Amino acid sequence: MSTLTLEGLNARLKNLEDIEEIRTLRMTYHTFINDRMFDRFPEIFTADALVDFGHIGKAKGTNEIRELFFAIRDGVDVVKQFIHNHMVTVDGDDATGLSYLDARYARDGVSVMVAARFNERYRRTPRGWKIAEMVVSLYFAAPLDKGWAAPQLDSIKPFK
Repeated sequence: MSTLTLEGLNARLKNLEDIEEIRTLRMTYHTFINDRMFDRFPEIFTADALVDFGHIGKAKGTNEIRELFFAIRDGVDVVKQFIHNHMVTVDGDDATGLSYLDARYARDGVSVMVAARFNERYRRTPRGWKIAEMVVSLYFAAPLDKGWAAPQLDSIKPFK
């Protein structure tokens, strides 16, 4: 912990402000998902960002990221995501974070519940903090009528 000097307190304040800006960035992502603002995703990623949704799809750079999110938009009838336990560590102009996802979506008339983990890297840019890498580890995606303990937990099909 920093000492109680003005310099130490300023450093601690800066760290807390950075963490809060990154948490707002994470919440913005879910606002874009829940409110179907898929065209706005490039705003929150660095130009060279990597998004890895495993078997759902991968994208590098804002053009591919835009295409991936449009494919997701076109592949689901409705999606609502809820994020929690967002832990952030800042190291200068770089940061890492992880958070847990609870989501519901409907596709082709089937309601699905999802649980996953986001592992991310962030980078400070002249336009503020942006997501540089997003890797999602899926715990399960299960139709509601089967439940999350069902043997066929990989019910999410690729969007590309």
